[in-house]
Amino acid sequence: MRVAAPAREEAGRPDFHALVAGGPPAAAAAVALMASLPVLAERQSWVSWLLALSGAAALAGVHLAAFAHGRVRRPGLALGVQALLAYLPMLQLGALWSAAGGFFAGGLLLAVRPARALPAAGLVCVAAGLVSARGTASADAGFAAVAAAGVAALVLFGTGAAARLIAEREEERRELKRRAIAEERKRFSRDVHDLLGLSLSAITLKGELVDRLVIGQPGRAKEELAELLTMSRRALADVRTVAAGYRELSLDDECRAAAAVLSAAGTRVTVARSGTGDLPPEVATALAAVLREGVTNVVRHSTASWCAFSVSKEDGTAWLEIVNDGAGGAAGGGPGSGSGLRNLVDRVESLGGTLATETGPDGTHRLLAAVPVGCDEVRRHRTRDELTA
Repeated sequence: MRVAAPAREEAGRPDFHALVAGGPPAAAAAVALMASLPVLAERQSWVSWLLALSGAAALAGVHLAAFAHGRVRRPGLALGVQALLAYLPMLQLGALWSAAGGFFAGGLLLAVRPARALPAAGLVCVAAGLVSARGTASADAGFAAVAAAGVAALVLFGTGAAARLIAEREEERRELKRRAIAEERKRFSRDVHDLLGLSLSAITLKGELVDRLVIGQPGRAKEELAELLTMSRRALADVRTVAAGYRELSLDDECRAAAAVLSAAGTRVTVARSGTGDLPPEVATALAAVLREGVTNVVRHSTASWCAFSVSKEDGTAWLEIVNDGAGGAAGGGPGSGSGLRNLVDRVESLGGTLATETGPDGTHRLLAAVPVGCDEVRRHRTRDELTA
């Protein structure tokens, strides 16, 4: 089995999401180590070492809990704890702990809007530098502390923001996948209804006719049975096209099949066609689906004694009209009366067209679909105006 080039490339590429997800913990550990190293490097008491290690671990834990999972959790509490852990240990450790302010500054950048976060984080870094300069009486130490806190804040912000973007993208991907599945289910349901409705109705009618003829006219029954087998094979082919996602229909075949089904139901049929030989496949398929559903409704839900349908193309618009004298029930319910007609409305409107139904005072029912052959917006609006006139 051959694997497509993009799939092979994706398989050989490191998991970027995993790398990004590991960024915040690695950054927090590095900044915690950077904050505690000055204390550990000094020969102080074990109390100072323990305070530095526990404070750095607590700062890293608070940062990971609040900001490292793609979303900010309880920012007010997290920032308050970070401020305490960044400044209280300075009472014992002094300037050696000034780099820990990077955690507080990084949390501000992740939790607060940029217009407020940037100056606030800058003040935190400057405060760390002032504490360091005061404790060592050295301007260079102060500048170094500002730089260390600033770099730490930027590292924490960068990894946290990347994790947040990846989480949002993953959520969008799941939503797109969910919508695609829902759309495919809708497509499958619509195609099963639209493609098989007429075929199954025709098979039912032929079966009833064969049942009536089998005793008195066995020769005629045999002919009808042969046609029934042809219809059943066609229905099977329709099922395969639905399963394969290939949904192109032949308008010529549908016109012949519709006339045959109406005749089998004892309905007089009149067919008219003009100028439809060069219709685009998507337009012909949409009109064929409308014809199927319209004729299926005539057979199933009306008492029509005659039915006339016409297909034509005029002024850049393809037209399909179905008229019968059996209005009543679902056949006269309008475009939204059943799932079949709702499916047809979706099909036609997706191509910029319109579908309308009306019932006349003389008991006739009329279904009219218009689909623009081109993409001219003027033609689309003109079609809608003619339908609603």
